[in-house]
Amino acid sequence: MIHTVAAITVLAQRCAGEVATEAVVPLVVTESAGDDLSINVNRGPRVRAGSVAEGAGLVRRYMAQGYTVDVGLAQINSTNFARLGVTVEQAFDPCTNLRLASTLLQEGYGLASRHYSGLDAISATYSLYNTGTLTRGFRNGYVGRIWSAASGLGSIQAPPPILGAPAVAVAATGAAKPPSDGDSWVVGQIASDAIEVFK
Repeated sequence: MIHTVAAITVLAQRCAGEVATEAVVPLVVTESAGDDLSINVNRGPRVRAGSVAEGAGLVRRYMAQGYTVDVGLAQINSTNFARLGVTVEQAFDPCTNLRLASTLLQEGYGLASRHYSGLDAISATYSLYNTGTLTRGFRNGYVGRIWSAASGLGSIQAPPPILGAPAVAVAATGAAKPPSDGDSWVVGQIASDAIEVFK
């Protein structure tokens, strides 16, 4: 089923409440355009199943061939299924899929906020989500696409400048900056003049 932005918003509020809806919806729009049966075979084809059963069969077939596969609304990567305790079929469920995305975003922000602050930490979180690295998502354009989607949806007035990977914040001792207690994902409205997705 292809979900509208309004339907994705409701699902995000219900199923991924630990992360601001304004952070989840642009990710889903960018990842799957709201298609809960979307399948991306990494270094292979992007396919769409007609049903969850058909999709699960396709995913298992490609995984057996050594591919990793991105599944569902938020394109959860198959390497996370066992660690997050879900079956292939469960990963296709829209609510479960968004809950998994919330978990991955929270984990990513935990790491990103050790090295970056403000919008850079949010952007690095999106980079981690897409590439598994803090910086490659800047270079491949993914972070820019997320911010453009957020702007197009009205979550922010304009995308922040994305010139490349932000510099890692390093203290005088050479250690990465520690996360503060306020570095956590929160549900909140993005103000028209500032990003208030995180505290």
